[in-house]
Amino acid sequence: MFLLLYVDQCDYIDHFLLVSLEVEAMNLIELSDYTLSRPEKGNGLKSFHFSLSKGEVCAIHSDSFDDAHLLIKALATLVRPLQGEYRFHGQAIEFSDYRNVLSCKKKIGYIASDSAMLSNKTVRENLLLSRCYFENSLLLDLDENVSRLCSIFGIRNKLDLLPSEFNLLDLRIAISIRELTKSPELLLLERPEDFIKHSRFDLFMEILKDVILFQVPVVFISYDINFVERFSNKKILISGGRLQSVSK
Repeated sequence: MFLLLYVDQCDYIDHFLLVSLEVEAMNLIELSDYTLSRPEKGNGLKSFHFSLSKGEVCAIHSDSFDDAHLLIKALATLVRPLQGEYRFHGQAIEFSDYRNVLSCKKKIGYIASDSAMLSNKTVRENLLLSRCYFENSLLLDLDENVSRLCSIFGIRNKLDLLPSEFNLLDLRIAISIRELTKSPELLLLERPEDFIKHSRFDLFMEILKDVILFQVPVVFISYDINFVERFSNKKILISGGRLQSVSK
C-alpha cells in the first residue's frame, strides 16, 4: 500500500508525500528477553519483552527520563543489548553486522535531542546522504517532497550552509524533515513539543496525524498531557528498570 502524507505551505495541508509501506500481518518489531545497560543516570532496562504492530501509538511513562530515552534509542537500533533478540519484520537483527543494522535504521525515523547531522557536510548533503548511499550515486538532488517541506518550514534558502551555521530550531527542523521523508515504518519521538516549538509545531502535528492515519507505529516521550491524550492508544510503563505495556 502507499502512504500519502499531505503537507501544506500555510497552516493546513495541501501536498502529498508518497511513502511505500508493505502490509504485514506480523508484529513490526519484537524485543525478546531484552536487557539494556544502565546509562549514566537511571536504572537500565532488565529482561523485558516488547512488541509493536501497525497502528499502535505508544506514550512512554517512566520514573526516569534516562530509561525512557534508552528505550527509544534501543528501538532505533542505536544501542546494542546486553542480552536478547530484536526482530524487525520477523527477521533477527545481527548487531555484529553493520550492514544488517543499517538496512533497519533506514526504515526508522528518530527525532530526538541526540539526533545529529554530519558537521563537515552541508544540510543539503545531509538530507541526500541516505539516498546517495542506497542508490549508489552522488548525482542526486532533493526530491520534490523534501524541497517542499524545506520551503514550508522556512529553511530552503539555508540548505547550503553547514549544520553549525544553522540556529538550533532550524537544525531540528532539518533533522525532522530528514527523518519524516525517509519513508519510516516506525517513528520515534523524544519530547516533540520541545524539539519543534512555536507555530511550526502545529504543522508538525498535522503531518504526524497523517503518519498515524496510515498506521505507521509511533513511540514517543512527551510531557505535554494534551499531546499524549490526543495521539496515544497505548502506554509503555517503566518503573525501577522494569517495563510493561498496556492499552489505554
